[in-house]
Amino acid sequence: MLSSSTSRFRSALRLAPTVLERRLERITLLLLLLIAVLSGWGLLFLPRTIPIHYSLSGSIHPDLNGSKWILVLFFLLALALYGLLSLLSRCLHAFHHPLLTVPQRAERRYRLGRLLLAGLKLCLCALLAYLSWMFIQGAISGLNGWIFLGFLLLAALPPLLVLLYFIQLRRLS
Repeated sequence: MLSSSTSRFRSALRLAPTVLERRLERITLLLLLLIAVLSGWGLLFLPRTIPIHYSLSGSIHPDLNGSKWILVLFFLLALALYGLLSLLSRCLHAFHHPLLTVPQRAERRYRLGRLLLAGLKLCLCALLAYLSWMFIQGAISGLNGWIFLGFLLLAALPPLLVLLYFIQLRRLS
């Protein structure tokens, strides 16, 4: 159990965002705007049903079509993830590191946790923006196999960020 002085220190820890965090936040907001624009464009100009299932080679499975409203779902999902991760980064002291005992390391760990959440927001919004673009591109002209390479790279980034985060935490111990 944590002592009351440690709990008070953790709850009072309010740090200004770093330059990197602010830049990641701006890029994430631009990606959210891009997803909104892509969703709006898709709703206006795409046919009612679009292909929603592709093989790794980029070929379309003709029997798996869906509504173009999936693009709005991508935007709403990105907005929800952004909001939840932003909320978590604001009250990180309540959820983060329950075994935090050394106040000297608290600031570094707190900043590292906020940077992880900013990176996750960026990666998830980039992934959803790329998926929106892929669905629009697939509905217009089909996809080639190289398009999925970008998707796989973006999908691998969040677990890589979490792994790097835990490596940094081990260094602090």
